[in-house]
Amino acid sequence: MDELYAICQTFEIDDNDARSFVLKKAGGEDGEGVAWPIIISRKGNNYYGFENACPHQGLQLGAGGAEVMDDEGNFLVCRHHGAQFDIDSGKCFSGPCQGKELTPIAIVVDDGDVCITGVELAEEDGLDLPDSDMPEVVITGD
Repeated sequence: MDELYAICQTFEIDDNDARSFVLKKAGGEDGEGVAWPIIISRKGNNYYGFENACPHQGLQLGAGGAEVMDDEGNFLVCRHHGAQFDIDSGKCFSGPCQGKELTPIAIVVDDGDVCITGVELAEEDGLDLPDSDMPEVVITGD
């Protein structure tokens, strides 16, 4: 089974809503990873993931923190050119890219976490730092 990467908890995305995230995908020219904007939407108890890139021109649906849902929570919207996408399939049904679809991402719900799988993310966990660079851990009691 592919590795799971927890993105958020299930309660952080309301029903008929979506959230955008920018992750760091492994690879890139310098090996440091590349920015990877994604969207996770929810319909009932089902979660759907898509790359946050409109098939019309590759722009993010809601760049700069703009909402990616219509006002009623019925579909995803590209705020640049008005393309509208099904919340669960990512298929464009209105706008300049009608008939195309958002690139899907595999989503797994695991113990209350919404996770992605099938990709390799760049991890920056500090485990490669020398011991002298690690912060001291202090445990205190009440």
